[in-house]
Amino acid sequence: MTVGSPIRQGLLFGLAVLVALPALARAGNDGVVPRHTPPEPPGYRPNAGVDEKIGAQLPLDLTFRDEEEQPITLREAINNKPTILVPVYYRCPMLCNEILNGLLTAIRQMPRSYSVGEQFSIVTISMDPKEHGDLAKAKKKAYLSEYGRPGAERGWRFLTGTKDNIGALLDAVGYRFEFDKMLKEYNHPSALIIVSPQGKVTRYFYGLKYDGEFELDADVSTDRQGQVTRPTTTLRLSLIEANDGQGGSLLDKITLLCYRYDALHKGYALNVLWAVRIGGIITLLAVVIGVIVAFRREWRHGTVTTAQTPATTTLPTPELGGQL
Repeated sequence: MTVGSPIRQGLLFGLAVLVALPALARAGNDGVVPRHTPPEPPGYRPNAGVDEKIGAQLPLDLTFRDEEEQPITLREAINNKPTILVPVYYRCPMLCNEILNGLLTAIRQMPRSYSVGEQFSIVTISMDPKEHGDLAKAKKKAYLSEYGRPGAERGWRFLTGTKDNIGALLDAVGYRFEFDKMLKEYNHPSALIIVSPQGKVTRYFYGLKYDGEFELDADVSTDRQGQVTRPTTTLRLSLIEANDGQGGSLLDKITLLCYRYDALHKGYALNVLWAVRIGGIITLLAVVIGVIVAFRREWRHGTVTTAQTPATTTLPTPELGGQL
């Protein structure tokens, strides 16, 4: 055995280890090693998110469980009213509570003439098939107490259901979620889905703040001239729009004519074309009314002048005698 044999054996062992390891990504011409991404299995949907399906029809005959563990169809929960669909799960430690709190703030800002159970419905659905009515009932009691308007118990549902029915409903609206086995929690987006009385998807709202009234919130962006560039968002306008304008005031209907939904910014922005049209109509009406008022004044003035002018007295012509 020579002196160099241990060195040779060590080199051979190191070479064997390198061969056994997975091949490393080669560096590019710039010396940067590209990120290695494992192949995705067929049908894999990365992360949670929302694939918007405006106009999609919900499966209204799906059956869920209400807060008393009684069966209820999605059709019965919507109750032929524009509806806010809220996917959450009741044991969620943080995000779901923030979603519901933001929704509660928004609906409390709405006028009392536009309330849950009267003009619109809310369907809160748990994505966890292991949850049941006890959790749903406790959530409903807490939020109805904070809402504080009569009749809301008929319109704000907190539902649970089977895995298949929950999946069918959330797939219909494009809502994707996944269960984190390590954290034992659901990874899911923050989204509200507006549904028409007929069960069709009309709008999506994201985040944790939803304006109840048509007004800009404090978190707006401006351009270099200081003009507001982000449109306002409002649940009430979307609900009225989903109901084909029914349930809103005359001002709401005019507002919907002057504003359009901006899908890019997820809110309502001024519809310049309709604003110009309505402004032109108002101007034309003002001119017509002004002309009518002017004619009426002129006519009245002419009538009064005629009535006040004294009649001309005709004196008799004297007869001339025949004397020359």
